[in-house]
Amino acid sequence: MRETHILNLLEARPFNSLTKEETETAELHISQCSQCRRAYDAARISSELILAKASEDIEVGPFFKTRVMAALRERQLSPEAPALVRMWRTAGMLASSMAALLMVLIALTIFTTGTDSQMQSAATAASQNIYSPEYVVLQQDDLEDDVLTNDDVVATMYELEDADGQ
Repeated sequence: MRETHILNLLEARPFNSLTKEETETAELHISQCSQCRRAYDAARISSELILAKASEDIEVGPFFKTRVMAALRERQLSPEAPALVRMWRTAGMLASSMAALLMVLIALTIFTTGTDSQMQSAATAASQNIYSPEYVVLQQDDLEDDVLTNDDVVATMYELEDADGQ
């Protein structure tokens, strides 16, 4: 009997709904198992406390029924808010935050377009001068086409000397 504990039996149903055979089996088992004895005693005591509390009669105040009925009447007579107002109360914060975010994005779009055009004009000017640092850094793919050979350098030097008259 020591291998089968009664914990599952006590947890499955309320203590008061145990049959006579189940109660006898449990009492036989708790005589040998201290762990199950504590669980059985706790279930028995809690069941007795619940029954005692449920059997008490609670007296309500003399004006309790009047207050409850007045609250119900007030709720029934108050006009119900339109569906749009109820929906706005529910989703108002979300809609407001989305509108604020939209305004911020529009402002950023308007005020940053001027700097984009300045950057594009600088990039265009840099792309016209093949010896600028921007051109060297940004257009490295095209450097293979622009590689000067020794003959090109010597020819350019002689052309410059002839133009100066030296």
